[in-house]
Amino acid sequence: MTGDSVASTIGSVVGFVFCGGLVTAGMTVTIVRALRATKSREKQMARLAAQLDGRNQVCIRKMELGLSVEDMLRVAYSRGYSLIDHRVWKYYEFVYTPYQPGRLA
Repeated sequence: MTGDSVASTIGSVVGFVFCGGLVTAGMTVTIVRALRATKSREKQMARLAAQLDGRNQVCIRKMELGLSVEDMLRVAYSRGYSLIDHRVWKYYEFVYTPYQPGRLA
């Protein structure tokens, strides 16, 4: 075997291991997000309320939430947030707006 063929073989093995690791990581993240979305409505609402902790902006992928828009709005407004639905990039953005127009103090 020449040095070029050994280097080529090693490069191929490293490439396969790297690509396999990326695929495995991607599948793991997808499975975890999908499992989060299957939890009960109350648990999801509690988790969303915990994430809305006063930060200026909170972004959550749509895949992670199985809540209706009405439920998300209810939680967001109760914590002083507005909801922005990013349909193209498939995520929800919660923006802290404690003084929302039209709401009584």
